[in-house]
Amino acid sequence: MSTLITRAHDRLLVARHILTQLELIQQWNAFGKPVLVGAAAYGLLVAPDIDLEIYCDELHIEDGFEVLRACALNPHVHSARFSNQLHGPDMGLYWQLRYLDEDGLNWKIDMWSVHSDHPGPTSAALVEPLRRALTPETRQAILEIKEQALLDTTLHCPSIHIYRAVLDDGVRSLEQFKTWLTRHPPDGLTDWKPGPPNR
Repeated sequence: MSTLITRAHDRLLVARHILTQLELIQQWNAFGKPVLVGAAAYGLLVAPDIDLEIYCDELHIEDGFEVLRACALNPHVHSARFSNQLHGPDMGLYWQLRYLDEDGLNWKIDMWSVHSDHPGPTSAALVEPLRRALTPETRQAILEIKEQALLDTTLHCPSIHIYRAVLDDGVRSLEQFKTWLTRHPPDGLTDWKPGPPNR
């Protein structure tokens, strides 16, 4: 196993530990169906971020505050945020926690509670297609680009564009990705999904 993949695996173990410590899945289960999405769901974790989407038959702001309140009592949690984005492009309620782990690493936990019939695009819809599309070679390339991009303060774009560049267009380095971005500038939400892997 490569060093990059080992590091991603170790970060995933920490992310799972945090989810367990905060009992986030269990807490959100009381109000909807929580789904782990983003890099932690794909095994591509580089930045200390955890993403959840919670699908609810009914959305109540007070439900999310109940979850935040319980989490805020944990001594590792030092910040909590809420934003009503129901009338924005994401069409949901946004919740964020900041968690300082035992090694002093500051984790950002992003959570979106949305209606069960959300029209999309959603991150949950990308999880299985992306898992199926990844090969050891493309996983390695994505992790390498993500690690380098994290150190580049001039680069700001969602990771989904890295996945698309690597899986659809054969990008294999940060410089190639920067060139790719000039031809495919990020433009709001995207419903992109990968095709089957070329093994």
